[in-house]
Amino acid sequence: MRRRLFQALALGALAPLAACSPPLSLNATFLQLWRSHLALGPEDWRRRLSAFRRLGCREIFLQWVGLEGGRPDDWMAPDAVLRTLFDEAERQGLGVHVGLPYDQRWWDMLAGTDHAALAAYLDHTRERGVAYMQEARWPDRRAFRGWYLPYELEQYNWASSERQALLMPWLDAYSRAAQATSRGVPCVSTYHSRLPTDGSLATLWSRILDRVRIHPMIQDGVGVAGLDNLRALEPLHDMLLARGASFDLILELFEELPSGATDGSTFKARSADFERVRRQWEIARGYGAKRVVAFAMDPWVIDDTPEARALMRDWLAARI
Repeated sequence: MRRRLFQALALGALAPLAACSPPLSLNATFLQLWRSHLALGPEDWRRRLSAFRRLGCREIFLQWVGLEGGRPDDWMAPDAVLRTLFDEAERQGLGVHVGLPYDQRWWDMLAGTDHAALAAYLDHTRERGVAYMQEARWPDRRAFRGWYLPYELEQYNWASSERQALLMPWLDAYSRAAQATSRGVPCVSTYHSRLPTDGSLATLWSRILDRVRIHPMIQDGVGVAGLDNLRALEPLHDMLLARGASFDLILELFEELPSGATDGSTFKARSADFERVRRQWEIARGYGAKRVVAFAMDPWVIDDTPEARALMRDWLAARI
């Protein structure tokens, strides 16, 4: 309740700034839905989406519409919740990219060595995702902008030719379904893994784009690996520019904290300080991306923490 109260006050404080130009020209933000979001009412969504817009966003990428895979914490957003979100987005002139249901076994399956099990898992997720695109009515909504695949790609788990042989038709099936149900190709995130491997992110994506119509979204990785991570992304970035491929840049607004684990199972983070975000934005302005997408306004700018309050305060005061 305290968190909700703070968010309502913080979002309401943005109202006098409606006529001001946003301090950072971010085009969009991810919205990573969790079970707690399902309790939000129309007024809560109005405040939240209004804040996104006043902070510069014109589009929202729903990370997913639910979690599945047979785990105790699986859930799916009711259609009524998504209709409310679409209603408010349309009132405020925001576009919505819909993330497909996410099967939580993804990283466990990639960590395994059973090729047949991974192939079966990919078949299942492909069938589930394609069916969702074919059955959902969201493309009929005025705010709908396309589909997002909630499975991140990196060069460590997809280095081998055997795995790439599974990946290409999997992505192509999503792409064909997206083009049949919307006006464009699906988006998918990619990042540079720090795990040692012979795989190359630029080579992987060159092969993907030779075979599949899909829109990559490059995570800048600054929230986890710092600003130096952008150097590791240079080969991918240069390859995309050289072939004239359209892509987005995801600007991370958090700072990962030490957790003692290396597999992401105990991820802990806090909001970044504004000076670091400013440096990220200076790089983003000349990056050649179609969109600069925040990850994410909620919770790293809108939350009841000292770091989030500081980031929002400095963001609104900057006037870049």
